[in-house]
Amino acid sequence: MKKPKYFSQFHGFGIADRELEKMKNLPLMMFGDEEHTVVVGVLMGRESEHYCLQQDYVIALDLAGARVMFLDYKNYLAQLPLCDALLLPGGIFDSPEWYYADARADASPEYPSERAKAYAECFHFAQAADMPVLGICAGMQVICAEMGMKLYPSFELVETPLQHKTLEPDAHYVQVFEGTAFSELMDCQPWLKVNSRHSELLAPERIQREQLKLAPNEALPLQIYGKSNDGTIEAIGDMEHGVLGVQWHPENLAVAGDSRQKKIFEWLVAKGLAFKHSK
Repeated sequence: MKKPKYFSQFHGFGIADRELEKMKNLPLMMFGDEEHTVVVGVLMGRESEHYCLQQDYVIALDLAGARVMFLDYKNYLAQLPLCDALLLPGGIFDSPEWYYADARADASPEYPSERAKAYAECFHFAQAADMPVLGICAGMQVICAEMGMKLYPSFELVETPLQHKTLEPDAHYVQVFEGTAFSELMDCQPWLKVNSRHSELLAPERIQREQLKLAPNEALPLQIYGKSNDGTIEAIGDMEHGVLGVQWHPENLAVAGDSRQKKIFEWLVAKGLAFKHSK
């Protein structure tokens, strides 16, 4: 088992392509306390011929009691069976045309990059195995799109006074809907202060219902757990069945000491432990 290297220039852990290619057997890289029994698989990002995962994801999972299995884009389907949960992190990469509300009828079914395909296939692997999954930012968008919901490619389609793409640690508030599993997880407090670094977003609920041709009494594929006060969907999932997505970056806030944001990772680890015991 190889330990990933820390790259200060990327503020994260990972491996150079040339080093990964030297690993003759199935590449397995792990980080975390060996006493942590839950293993969370996390797809790495790409930085200048390196696979890399920002350090706050790793630290947040370690604080929640998990070890991290680093997944690359070549071997993820062989690496995932060794995991107890999946985290799809944020990142910038091209998504398929059919993810979007304004997609042409003849939109290509192909994935435009290895990373986009890896995200989708990892999610479907987790779903088929009943493995819990957490999607953050772009990871949330992939989960929703793969379940039939639609995205907007830009906030240019939405009139909003809020700044959703900013480096500010406190960007805006999210209203957490009472009576939901996410509200219970977050101590039922109705307003949650979050950061925000996304340019794409889920289409509004009305558009989702139109696109899916749902009857008035039919439910969306996933339950909406929270929205910002401009109507942007910020938290969504089916937590009873181990699916949760959030549009902000709770890993940064958890590492900075926010105990409520840490609960998101603790939820994933608890679900992962239950999954591990059910194998």
